[in-house]
Amino acid sequence: MKHKGAYQRLIVTHVDSRNENKNIDVFFYHHKKSKNGKRLALNIYESFKEKYAKHQPKRVYSGSVSSRNLYLIKNTFMPMVYIELGNIKNEKDQKRILDYENREALAKWIYEGLLLDFEQNN
Repeated sequence: MKHKGAYQRLIVTHVDSRNENKNIDVFFYHHKKSKNGKRLALNIYESFKEKYAKHQPKRVYSGSVSSRNLYLIKNTFMPMVYIELGNIKNEKDQKRILDYENREALAKWIYEGLLLDFEQNN
């Protein structure tokens, strides 16, 4: 609250635990009333979409951006994005999450979306 008006964003990463056969892409959630949170989610999503097209051209990326009614999203003051990175029980998702190079790529893609969001804010 002390820095109201300054560029502040919260990025939360989450790994789900579903049925091991359930492979999921990366999903982005924001508060339904937060224009800045939605823009942040869309910017990071676009970064992922672009990188998937470049690095895995034969694979269809099915991630999405939507609002969610999760406690953390509803009770955070600053614009935020909640990123669901995958399903830890699924072998393909495990590779995405546990492999160092894949984690580094995910972090870079998040950073690029965040940088774009920052530039659009100023």
